[in-house]
Amino acid sequence: MLSAVPRTSFQILPRLSALPRLLSGLVSAALVGFASHASAGVLSLANGDRIYGELVVVERDHVVWKSETFGDITVAKEKILSLETDKDLKIAGRDEPCVLAGHRREQWELYCDEGSGWVMDFPAIDRAEPYINFVGNPIIFRGNVAASGVFEEGNRQREDWDINANFDIRNGDFHHLVGTQYQNQNSTEVDDLEKYRFNYDLRWIFAEKWFAAGNSAFLHEEARNLDLSTTVGLGLGYLFFDTDKSALSIQGGVSSLKEEYIDPSLNPDPSKRYGAGRAAWDFRYKFDMGPEVYYNQELLQSLDRSEDYQSNAEIGVRTPLVKGILMEVKYAWQYDNTPSLDSEKEDTKMTVGVGYSW
Repeated sequence: MLSAVPRTSFQILPRLSALPRLLSGLVSAALVGFASHASAGVLSLANGDRIYGELVVVERDHVVWKSETFGDITVAKEKILSLETDKDLKIAGRDEPCVLAGHRREQWELYCDEGSGWVMDFPAIDRAEPYINFVGNPIIFRGNVAASGVFEEGNRQREDWDINANFDIRNGDFHHLVGTQYQNQNSTEVDDLEKYRFNYDLRWIFAEKWFAAGNSAFLHEEARNLDLSTTVGLGLGYLFFDTDKSALSIQGGVSSLKEEYIDPSLNPDPSKRYGAGRAAWDFRYKFDMGPEVYYNQELLQSLDRSEDYQSNAEIGVRTPLVKGILMEVKYAWQYDNTPSLDSEKEDTKMTVGVGYSW
């Protein structure tokens, strides 16, 4: 007698034969997905969201994160619960790469080449970036140029120029700050009074907030009977914060000053050289609407004579007009307690000009 075989069994057998291939495909897809998330970083937010991707940079107020889905996004630090990355990091003040071992309770646990672990407050980190980015593109170049002038013809003839150029060049933990100025005043009362100024400051950030500073300045100013004033100094500074939006730093140290005069008879010491204590501070803040305010000041006090001191300061506003082009309003103040005999102790100047920044 022939036995009957259900027809459905012939339909099941082909499906069972394809099952290993199906399972293999599912496992491979799962492993690929797992590997992609395992190798990528994770940004966990306070609202419960988890964003997979890679760290671009940590700055004082926010984190730039390259999301796998949305590309580069900016997230405020107060919205971040934790950050995980498998990239070695460059931390200000550390030459070697550091590994982020954990992010707990607003603190980073880091391990650097020395092997010892240390903890940093996440909200206080001014800048951290993948070490490969730091090594691959170490030079950052910023600056601005501004010019103002007065031109009169007729009953009064006058021609004034005031040109400033400032450069900020950063190579890793070394910051090079260069400033130049040229002024010319020419009128029926005054004939070609010129002023040249060049200053160069070097900062080496050797710790997260601290930097060693070297500064130099060269000045020629005919209105103050100065043929050449030279200042060279060393000091120590503290960087409270330094981002694209705002910066604040202070520094103190010692300087050597030498002043040579155009007319030596107007000064009891025709070639004066002395040591001085130096204090300086620098602040800038950029508003969300565009304008940027800045204020910087320097004070030099002679170590030999208490009455011999001088100070200079600048405060101003830069307002963008179109991309890169700005309007600058600046008030400059200069004080010398022991000037030449025919010079005033105090000089002030207000300028309004246009410039370009990058």
